Amino acid sequence: MALRTREATDSMNNGDYEYIAEIFAEGGGSIDRPSGLWRRRGDDYEYLSLIDWTWHACGDVDLPHPDLLTPVSGEQVETLLADHQRFVKYWVLRRSPEKGDLREDTIVYRQIPSPENLVEQGFGRANEWVPTGDIRDLQVGGPHDVPDLEPIDAATAERLIRETRGISGATEL
Repeated sequence: MALRTREATDSMNNGDYEYIAEIFAEGGGSIDRPSGLWRRRGDDYEYLSLIDWTWHACGDVDLPHPDLLTPVSGEQVETLLADHQRFVKYWVLRRSPEKGDLREDTIVYRQIPSPENLVEQGFGRANEWVPTGDIRDLQVGGPHDVPDLEPIDAATAERLIRETRGISGATEL
């Protein structure tokens, strides 16, 4: 992955781009934890794919609402690209028979809000990240339905996966 980050960083220096962070303040986003990165040269916009960590022309991807966009410097973009975890949100759900679940389990979820696709995954029994709609479903149900879905950071996600599945490095991007 370091190569892709270097490619993204190198391509930042190839031209006069204006960089823009997409920030959902209500969702806990900030200049240090944006939902996405965009760049512009003239009228041509590109987005940084948080899936393959390369810049792409907008194509069919809509530019976010202007109220969500904040200008950032090339140096800020380099700082953001040095830590991919800044873009990812993690949650944990602890299940137990005492709570009415069929079995005891700890499930770690992550969400990667790439401009071309919102990626929602759970760390599954096969010890890999698998696509899921659980995060959205659990959030729509509200805290009264799933009081144990709690936000966590990447280090906690890594620790829980290591403790419950015996896998290290699962949160690396």
